[in-house]
Order: sequence, then C-alpha cells, then structure tokens
Amino acid sequence: MITIEEIYYSENISVRSFNVCYYNDLKDLSAILKHYRENRTFGNLRNCGSKSNEELTALCLKYIDYDSNQIVEPPKPEKQLISTSTNFTRTQREIVNSFIEINSNNLSNRSKNAISSFLDGNLKIRNISERILTNDRFNFQDIKNVGTKTVIELKSFIDSIIDFTTKVADVENENDLVALRNRFFIEKTFSITSIPNEILESQSIFSLVDFLISKNAIFEIKENIIFQKAFKIYDNQLEFTVDEIAEEIKISRERVRQIRKGILENLFTNFQFVKNIEDDLYQKYDIDQNQYLIKIDDDLNNQINEVNNTSFSIEFNTFIIYSYISDKFDLIGGIEDVLQPKYFNSRERHNWDNFYIVNKKISCFFNFNDFANDLDKRLSDRIEESYNFNFKSYLLSFSTSTNLEELNIVSVVAENILNNEFGIYIDTNDDIKFNRNSQKQVYEYAYEALKILGKPSKVNEITRKVEELHPDYETNDAKVRASMKRNNGFIPIGRKSIFGLKEWENELENFKEGTIRQIVAEYLNNNSSPKNYSDITYYVLQFRPKTNEYSIIQNIKLDESKTFIFFKNSFVGLSSKIYDKTFITLTNSDTIEKKSWQERYTDLTEFLALNNRLPFSSSCPENEIKLYRWYKIQVRKTINGEIEDEKNTLINEVIYKFEKGESSRRTSLNNMRRSKKVRSNSKYTFDDLVEFISNKRRMPNSRDPNEASLYQFYYKNKKNLENIDTLSSQESKLIELINKYGSSKQPKYTIDELMEFLKINKRMPDARDPNEASLYQFYYKNKKNLENIDTLSSQESTLIELINKYGSSKHPKYTIDELMEFLKINKRMPDARDPNEASLYQFYYKNKKNLENIDTLSSQESKLIELINKYGSSKQPKYTIDELMEFLKINKRMPDARDPNEASLYQFYYKNKKNLENIDTLSNQESTLIELINKYGSSKHPKYTIDELMEF
Repeated sequence: MITIEEIYYSENISVRSFNVCYYNDLKDLSAILKHYRENRTFGNLRNCGSKSNEELTALCLKYIDYDSNQIVEPPKPEKQLISTSTNFTRTQREIVNSFIEINSNNLSNRSKNAISSFLDGNLKIRNISERILTNDRFNFQDIKNVGTKTVIELKSFIDSIIDFTTKVADVENENDLVALRNRFFIEKTFSITSIPNEILESQSIFSLVDFLISKNAIFEIKENIIFQKAFKIYDNQLEFTVDEIAEEIKISRERVRQIRKGILENLFTNFQFVKNIEDDLYQKYDIDQNQYLIKIDDDLNNQINEVNNTSFSIEFNTFIIYSYISDKFDLIGGIEDVLQPKYFNSRERHNWDNFYIVNKKISCFFNFNDFANDLDKRLSDRIEESYNFNFKSYLLSFSTSTNLEELNIVSVVAENILNNEFGIYIDTNDDIKFNRNSQKQVYEYAYEALKILGKPSKVNEITRKVEELHPDYETNDAKVRASMKRNNGFIPIGRKSIFGLKEWENELENFKEGTIRQIVAEYLNNNSSPKNYSDITYYVLQFRPKTNEYSIIQNIKLDESKTFIFFKNSFVGLSSKIYDKTFITLTNSDTIEKKSWQERYTDLTEFLALNNRLPFSSSCPENEIKLYRWYKIQVRKTINGEIEDEKNTLINEVIYKFEKGESSRRTSLNNMRRSKKVRSNSKYTFDDLVEFISNKRRMPNSRDPNEASLYQFYYKNKKNLENIDTLSSQESKLIELINKYGSSKQPKYTIDELMEFLKINKRMPDARDPNEASLYQFYYKNKKNLENIDTLSSQESTLIELINKYGSSKHPKYTIDELMEFLKINKRMPDARDPNEASLYQFYYKNKKNLENIDTLSSQESKLIELINKYGSSKQPKYTIDELMEFLKINKRMPDARDPNEASLYQFYYKNKKNLENIDTLSNQESTLIELINKYGSSKHPKYTIDELMEF
C-alpha cells in the first residue's frame, strides 16, 4: 500500500496537505480514498484549507476508479549513483553542483543545518554520492536533530538531485545544459513554469531580471508597481511621488512609504539570485573584474541595453552588476540616494549621485563614505577664504593603511569620486582646492587693489584698479570709500581720500596713518615739552613729504577742537598737557585771519546756488574742501545742540534741501541692488560655451555660482585646445571668442553697435551703469581716436555726427513733435525732477523762451504754444466738464486730491463746483454734472439705486 510519504514524493503535494493527512490519521492512499468516498470533501478535517482540499480531491479523482490492489506503486528512489555521472564533464559537474547549492539555499534552516552537518559542509555531488546515494545503510532518521518534516524535506531534496543528475547525463550540448540548469533554478526559485528559451539560453543577468520584473516574480504585484515607480529603474523614467503612487494602486501614502522602505531594506538580498547565472561580463561588455574600480558610463549602459533588449537606467544596471559580483566588490554610494528621486535627501551625510563598484581589496582599508561625508561638509560650510591641501595626505585621514602603493590605488578611485560626485579637480601640484563659496565683500576688492598698487592711493585710483581687475563687478568711488574702514585693515592718509593698508605700518618705511593734525598730536604727546614749528615740520615731512611748514601750522591752527595750544617763539603743545611755565601762551593764538560764521554761510549758499549740490571732500579745489569741512562741523554742532537757534535753522534748511533727497536716492539705489538675486553643477558642451560668450560678450565668471561650472569647462577646454593641431570649425570659433573676450586688448563692441545704441537711446552710454560701462569705454576711446583722423569714412562721419548730437548739450535730443505728443498724452509738462523727463523738460524750457521772441509763428509752433499755455499754466483748465462727468460715472466717486494722477482733476471739480453754485440758469450738461457731484460728492446721497441693488 502506498504511504503518505510516498505520495508526497511522487505526486508532489504540498507539506500542508501532507500534514493534514498525517495528523488526521490518513496515512496511506486507501485511507484517503475511503474518506473521499464517504465525505466527498476534505474540508471537514482539522487545519484543512481550500487549497489543501483541492489538492487532495484532485489526487482522489486520479485514483478513484482503482481499488487498492490495482494501484501501481510509484518506483522508489534509487539508492545508487547513476553510473554515467562518473563520466561527467567538468561543465556537467559544475552545473549539478550549482543546482545542489541553489536548492540547498531553499531548504529550511533546520534541514539545511542538518544535511550540512551530516556532510561536513561539503554539498558537492561526489560527496553526496559517497555518503548517501551509494550507501545502502543510509537512513534519514539517523541524521541528528531531524523530525518527520525535516526527513520529508531532505528526501525531496535528494530525489531532486537524482532527478536533475539523470537529466544532465542525457544532455550533451553545453548550451542545453545551461538552459536546463537555468530552468530548474527559475522554476524552483520563482515558481514559474513558462520560461522563453531565449531567457534560458541567453545566460544574461539583465534579460533575466527584466523577465522576472515583468512576471511579478521578484516582488508581489503591489510591491512590483511601487518598485518600478518609486525607484529609477528605467531610462528617462518619470518620477512619481508617494501620493501619486498611492492614488494609482488605491492604498494609503503611509502604506506606500512602508512598502518602499521594505523594498530598500531587502533589495540586495532579493537580487542575490543573479549570482546563479553564468554571465560572461568581460567577453560581452569588456567589464574586467581584475580592476579596482568598475565604472558604468553612458556608452556601456547603452551597450548593455542594446544587447539585452532592455531599457534599464545606468543606476539600476550598475546595481545588477554589483549584485552579480558582490563577493569581490563593494558598492559605494547609498542605494536610497541613487535609486530614489532626489527629494529623498538626508542632511546628516552626503547624498550620493552615482554608484561606484570598488574592489574589496581597497574598500577594506579605506572608508569611502567618511571621505565623501567630509567633502560634503567642507563644501556645505561657509568658506570665507579659498584653501587647499595635498590630496594624498588628505586620503590618509580615511585609511587604515599607510602603504604607499595601496594609497596610490585608492587615490585613483577617490579622485574619480571627487570629479564625478563633487565636481572638484586636483591641480598640477596634486592639491585639492576648496574655493570660497561666500560672496566677496566690497572692502576685499579694495584691499586686493591696494595690495597690487603697493602704495597709498586716492579713492579714484583704487576704484579704477578694482574695475580693471574685475570688469564685471559693479562699483564706484563712493562705494569703495565707504568700505575702507580701519576695522577692515585700511588707514586714511590725510583728508584727500588717500588710503593705505594698516599692515604697511610695519612693512613700509616712513608710513603712518591719519591726518596731519593726528600726526602732530601723536608727536607732541610723545614729548614732554612743546615743540618748535621746525621740529614739527621735520617730523611730519617724513610721512607727508608733499606738504610744507606753512600748510602744517595753518592746519593745526584751524583746528576747532582746541587740541593744540600755541606759545611764543613758534612753539606748539597739547592743551591736555601741563608744560613748564617758561613757555608763555600766546594771548591771541589765532594769527590766521578767519572768516566770520556769516561769511562762511554766505560762501556756502553761493556755492549751492551755483552748483546745486553740497561741496565735495576730495578731488576738488582746496576752497571747496574747506567749505565742506566747515559745513560738516556745523551739521555736527546742529545735531549736538551746540549752535544758536538762528544758525541752527539755516543749517537745517540746507540739510533738508540737499541731503534728504540725496539720501533717498542712495537708499533707492541700494534697495535696487539688494533686490538682485543669484540662481548644481551641470554638464556643458562647446555649443553652450560659444553661445554664452557670444551673448554676454565676456568669459564666464568663476566667482558666480551660476557660471562657475561653465568657467571650469572653459578653463579645462582652453588648455586642451592649445594642444590640438587641427581644429574643427566649432573649436576655431571658440578660440576666436576666447581671444576676443578673454583679453582686455580686444574691443568688445563695434562702431555699428555704438551707433545703434545712440540712435535708439538718444544719449551716450552711461559709464556708471554696469551694462553700459564697457560700451562707454569703447565710445570714449574711439572718440579720441577719431579726433586724430584726417580723412573719415562715411561710417566714422556718421558716428562723429551722433556723438556731437547726443554727447553735447548744444544739440537737442528731442523735437517739437515729441514735446507736443508728450503734452497730449500726459496732459502736463515734463517733470524736471524725473530723470526720464528731465532732458525733455530742458528742451521745453529752452523752446518756450525762444518762441516768446518769434514774431511770426508756424502752425506747429502755434499748436505748441497753445499746449504749453494749457498744461504749463494753472490758469488754463486741463480738463473739461465731459471728462469730469465720465470719471464720476466710471469710478462712482470724486477724484482723490491726494492721488497725483487725480489731483488736477479734483482741482478742476472743486473750482467748477463753486462756479456752478453762482449760475442762475444751468445748461443740460451743467445740470447733469451737479447731479453727479451731489450723488458721489456727499455721504447724504446714496451712490446706488434699488435697481442696482436688485441686479447685484
């Protein structure tokens, strides 16, 4: 009689069905058939589910027509090694051993440990044959720590080996052997029965992975959907968010997140099956496993996809290769970083952009993750000053080995990561450089310029040097002057806007900071007695050789702070010190004729009326500088309340009129500059570089984060291009642009471009505008050059004509037609305070005077006079009753006197309202206006009607 154990072997029923029969005392086929005849189901048995019921019912239907005597027992497993196995080729033996290894991994832990212990860890076919198959005394019950379930599992394991060995013996073709082995492996591992021959025979890990993904064999259906949508598996794949995936498969976003996390945790384990495929990576794709770094680039990835008819991403193909060779290689780079979209980032470590397959011979003594994390931290931190250090010395920080040969091998891999992951390149000195990533401060530009000038210089000289060194940097004298403070390392030299560097006090001979008064005060402070004029002059001339005794003494006598005290016989001391009584104080120390306060104020008002600005403190006549100093002293006294009320009022009027407006203009300019903003490295081509230089007319800026990577590309390719003998048309174009815009000797503009600017803007380029400064320089240079040419071309003559027209106030920039058009459109005169209208206002003002002296006017001039009288005088109304009525109807309110766009209309309304009150008989138009004014000009009258409310 066939036992339940034998049925398990021959019919291949599940362990669950076996347990149902065994524990319900159905231990042979007769008992099983009897139960079926009586109950027609096995569902009434304990622990029997629907699947086991179907399995046992199918078994009974197969044998129901036979009685127990007619049933032929299935043949018992042979207990001897198939004789032909001794003649196996090496390939056949390897295939059988591989099959045994695969199937042993599918055993339960108890069964695997039991058989491995019994065979002393040697699960090769030869050892199994000697210890089990050819051993007549062998009994599974004799193996230690095995129970009924383990015995059944091990019997099935050995029978599958016998079955597979028999099949291998019948196959001679090597490709068929591989297909046979692959079929057994795939069927056993993934429970797939229908496998295309091209998958079995290809021996391709990539084709197999693609096939298994399509069959939902690696992951369950929902997991597989999430795997394909939440990870970068395919080329040009759309990135889906957790919410989008959750909506598609109708589960919560949290469940999607949990599944995605589980996939990540088990990804490496789930792909270990690829190791069981014999894929020759070297022959197919030239992937050499003897290298220390296996790099999968775009070309190799395209080759893999083309050979295998797949469309995997470079990241996923790299992961498949790593899974296949993970016994010898480590994967550098976080799987969660590289395979997931970039919005899954961590701030605690470096977020990898690429995978790096590195030989374990070097990854065992070098920590690539710590190396990347340290680089990331350095680049993320604020770098105020660029710094560099030796690359190989830096690598020692992350290595447990000091062997020079090993360090050289590591440096190749580390440099690859440095280039591709961080965009950093090692220089010719084998140094790694970390460039400044913070914005350069204004004073640093001035500091750099002064260092190059090498001597105390005026502000305008420093500014010109800054502009020369950094032509793209936007600056001016005021900006540079304001930045040069003592705490930034600068020291003023006198009062003529000359500055030096504080460090020069120890480096340069006869160099001292401060004004002449400060130098004299220091000299006197270091001496216990007053000093003669000649001694003071001798001391000061060491540091200020361009001055003289008269200037020095007059300077300290004009000091209103009363720092100095003057004695007879031309001696000077400090008022804060007590001197010997032999030094007699002058009764009238101020021997210099000084102007009165009123005289000084008169000088100031005359200067303001003439120049319409405050006096300057430098780069101007001495009288203007003195006037500036006097004015600033009065402002300080006004602020501190040290001046009489009458004088205080006069100085405040000057402050309000000239300083307030200037301050607001500066504030507005600063706000505009502050409002400007800046915008990861990217790959560039020659076309990108050519387009940038052609459009910008300059080279990329290495300090601008938006242009730094393009600058690196330019710099690297500039060197490469120098070594090319024959250049392509594109390379020639690039060289031409680099020569033109990479050097200040080449003009960036042409005469045609300057002429076009003059025609369009009707003015000269603005030297203060960074967008026009270089064009202005071109204009200025050419203007001088043209003055020395005897015979001009037609183009040069046209340029001279335009320069004379728009570069001189003698030539009008506008016409009468343009002025008339402005008056018609704006219904007002041009505003002299508006920079956009000031020149048009000057044209109007000049022509107004000219027109007054003309006896006979043309029709055009008469029309202009009419418009000027209408909009240039308050006596002429700028609006009509019709326009006021239209405003009231549209806006349903009165004009706003505070709104500059409505103020004049309000005045017209107010004036006409009074006039209308004095008219006895009103016209229809005037009656309508009164009605509208009453309606919208008073809160007593409703602005809406019942009809309007109902309609709303």
